[in-house]
Amino acid sequence: MDYQFYTLMYVDFESKSAATNGVHGDFDRQIQTYMKCCESLSDSLQFFTSKPLVVLTNQQEYLERYSKKLQFVEIPFQLDVPRGIAFYSAHFKLDVFRYFGSLGEQGGYCVLVDSDVLCLSSMPQNLKNCIRNNIPAFYDVTAQRYPAYGRERLIQDKEILMKGESSLGLWCGGEFLGGDAAFFSRLSEEIRLVQQHYFEDYALFHHQGDEVLVSVALEKMMREGGYCCDVGTFGGIARFWSVPTLHVQNSWKAYEDCFLIHLPTDKRFISSVIKVDEGLKLRLGRYLFWAVFLNRLKFGVKKMLPFLKRK
Repeated sequence: MDYQFYTLMYVDFESKSAATNGVHGDFDRQIQTYMKCCESLSDSLQFFTSKPLVVLTNQQEYLERYSKKLQFVEIPFQLDVPRGIAFYSAHFKLDVFRYFGSLGEQGGYCVLVDSDVLCLSSMPQNLKNCIRNNIPAFYDVTAQRYPAYGRERLIQDKEILMKGESSLGLWCGGEFLGGDAAFFSRLSEEIRLVQQHYFEDYALFHHQGDEVLVSVALEKMMREGGYCCDVGTFGGIARFWSVPTLHVQNSWKAYEDCFLIHLPTDKRFISSVIKVDEGLKLRLGRYLFWAVFLNRLKFGVKKMLPFLKRK
């Protein structure tokens, strides 16, 4: 089965927000940074897989002013997302799911990834087999979520939308989701059944965005017999934070063999990547060593300040 990598770039002129988080400055600066991130992701995918990135957007002509390298596709967006909700633009991934579902067999296997991701090595055979056998794939981040929010909170938030059913508390990361049109059609339908409830009561949830909706829908699909592969188990993707976390995070060495790496707090580095080659992993490792060190130092100083002021 043929496959294609996609990312979403939803541009919101009203609130002057280009995407979800991690980029400060004026609107033009945000757009530039995210376009450079998309270019770095596309270049790295092409280098290691020979597959470019397709950027799905609501403003193709506008974004083409910022990048001549990227392939843009403008798709319809119909979702009515409440203003003021956190991660406003991320919610439009639900429209992307519907778009994938409309492609039919000719759409092949669609892989949606976040733009603050880099490809670091060739695709593992495990993921190739997922695509070859048309097995849906996601990234399970439950172990990263519950130390910060608690097991009970993850379960509670999902059960708000599960209409009396008990939940396993499974939490899906928003940075990777793959499958064919049939999978995304079913996922969209399951989300449609609960999204209105979510938008009416979104303030109740510890997280706002596509993750809670996808987590509820995927759990229901899997409990009804559908199988979905967790690509995190074999290094298909991993999420690495250069800032202190409440969950135990391995050192960078444990992530070097990953196919894709998600760097939520390092968009500036991703956007600064000029050359993609075999040395990218080494350069990234050096950057993260110092980023982790400096962020831990800042965190330690911040914690000590109240005690120092008392003296």
